[in-house]
Amino acid sequence: MDPNTEAIIRLAWARILGLPDDALDTPATDVLTRTDDSVISYVRLWDHRVLIGPLWAHSLAPALAQDDAGVATTLLTAAADHGGRLLGRAHLAFTDTYVPGPHLETAVVTDDPAAVVDLEASCPPDDVTEVGLAGMARALVTLDELDRPTAGAGYEEWQGIVAHLGVLTPPPFRRQGHGLTAAGIATNDALDAGLVPQWRVRTENRASRRVAARLGFREVGTQTTVLLTA
Repeated sequence: MDPNTEAIIRLAWARILGLPDDALDTPATDVLTRTDDSVISYVRLWDHRVLIGPLWAHSLAPALAQDDAGVATTLLTAAADHGGRLLGRAHLAFTDTYVPGPHLETAVVTDDPAAVVDLEASCPPDDVTEVGLAGMARALVTLDELDRPTAGAGYEEWQGIVAHLGVLTPPPFRRQGHGLTAAGIATNDALDAGLVPQWRVRTENRASRRVAARLGFREVGTQTTVLLTA
């Protein structure tokens, strides 16, 4: 990945995390912290680590920095008396390279909102909610020879810098390469728009992580979030 791309990603995430623009520019030493009483969020991006949460949670920083794999357990244990609920642990991956392949050029694609509606109607509600394709600023749907939606992919702009991608494939069309094609088209579209494509995927979703890797995305960080309800 180009060093300029890495700098752009660090800038975007500094803003996403509510930090100064240059917070992630200097070599990492200690865990950076910011106060927020409603959530505990721990983000690792390359060698930088950021902990957001109540003041009492800031003391967790040294332990978190030494045990990246045990972050979720550490956060949940500390938040047990505060109604802590794990929202998820995700990997963060990015690319600055176009996805090659003649199949991307020959695929039938539409950005008609009606096609997105049809696509979501053919998918499980939980998948529709998690991806949120209809609410994205840019949504593209691939079609078969009968004009049926085979997959959809799109992205939201974060900080006008990062394109946060989502992919949705109806059950009858899964494991046939349709999601990979739609995601590749959306990735290239984001690069054309001058954005850095981002793939955020739950740690346990190995299939999605494999798709990202095939598209050229490189995992460079993680995000773990615990919601505080008491």
